[in-house]
Amino acid sequence: MNIYLDMDDVVADWLVYAQEFLKMRWDEAKGERIPQADWDRLKENHRFYRDLPLKPGAHELVNWCRTYCAKTGANLYFLTALPHDYSTPYAAYDKVHWGDKNFPGIPVFLGPFSHDKYRYCKSPEDILIDDRHSNCHEWTAAGGRSHIYTTWENCKPWLEETLGA
Repeated sequence: MNIYLDMDDVVADWLVYAQEFLKMRWDEAKGERIPQADWDRLKENHRFYRDLPLKPGAHELVNWCRTYCAKTGANLYFLTALPHDYSTPYAAYDKVHWGDKNFPGIPVFLGPFSHDKYRYCKSPEDILIDDRHSNCHEWTAAGGRSHIYTTWENCKPWLEETLGA
């Protein structure tokens, strides 16, 4: 069994960092999107992924998963994606570096793109925790179990119920 944790907006606070960088706010839950001109400005920061802060609850999520994996022999990985337009050339390097700096010992796999993540699902026991609905739906369609991440407080009961822990 493998547990895959997305990075952006699961353990790394992409949204908060992007909003601070752009000095603007939007609500993804309401379907609001970054205007293209602002998205282009964000992509000009080629080292954006290196500097992401931790998302609240990140340590609790990772520690819970590490403890579960140590008890059961399951594997824990990060599964993240690169920007689809290759606009941030250091994204792969910086995501691996970020993961190793903040959570040493957890391998970082790259989709390489978001729509490729389901390919890592090899067993009905495999789990993906991701903030993107499409990734979770594709994972479930591939036969695994997934949870749409919003907060640690919402994820923990799902993990406990799903894994019987």
